[in-house]
Amino acid sequence: MCQQTGCYRAVVTDGLSEPLTRRPVPDVIAERITATIANGALKPGERLPSEPVLAKQLNVGRTSLREALRKLSTLGIIEVVRGKGTFVCEPPADDPTTQYVRWSLDEGFALTELLEARIGLETTAAGLACTRATDDELRELNRLRIAHDEAHEHDLDALVHTDEALHEAIMNASHNVVLIGLYKPLVPEMVEFRRRTLALPHSGTRSDDHRFMVDAIARRAPVAARQAVAEHLWIFYQEVRAVAAPGDDIIAPESVRAFV
Repeated sequence: MCQQTGCYRAVVTDGLSEPLTRRPVPDVIAERITATIANGALKPGERLPSEPVLAKQLNVGRTSLREALRKLSTLGIIEVVRGKGTFVCEPPADDPTTQYVRWSLDEGFALTELLEARIGLETTAAGLACTRATDDELRELNRLRIAHDEAHEHDLDALVHTDEALHEAIMNASHNVVLIGLYKPLVPEMVEFRRRTLALPHSGTRSDDHRFMVDAIARRAPVAARQAVAEHLWIFYQEVRAVAAPGDDIIAPESVRAFV
């Protein structure tokens, strides 16, 4: 049980106010609240802000917020005490989201640099692929996208392998030897990151972004392709930054445009 004492503290400079993505809003809210707990911005025993205040901080509807809080309550991350409020519990050690956040806390600053490099290289490659990919390469991208979707029915190893294969195929379709050479050394560094993120609940909704990426490349639409890749990676970047540097200002969401 949580200690039902203390007042809530405002949730600030921890990534919670960043804009949400195509993913289900309650899932994103739940992960960001978990991040604030794991990085110490919210501590066990503390009370969360009231629903109206928290919804305003997150810039989300109260219906989505309530669903997120129900998820967190089911996981044992928070406890709703009738007439008193919602309190933070110690997150279960085996919760994938908690494990990811704590791992990000240890690796955070290295991960931010890795993700910055990925965003730069992969958005550039996606734009070039729109004009250089052969018809066979476009068919291969779609095949790999489908293979990754189907991997959700198998195991984590299959998810990691198919995700890696799709992103590498986009790089190869750029037909830029220098870009590909810069990207290859990053692949081994991303294995553990992929395993951690693909183990998260609802990781399939993140993989939906692959369809936007592949479709844009197939339409030979460079701006849309670069934007799709940037948005796909940006959510990870926001989450890692929120954990690694809870006291720093998070880079403005508009900064994603710098990559496209």
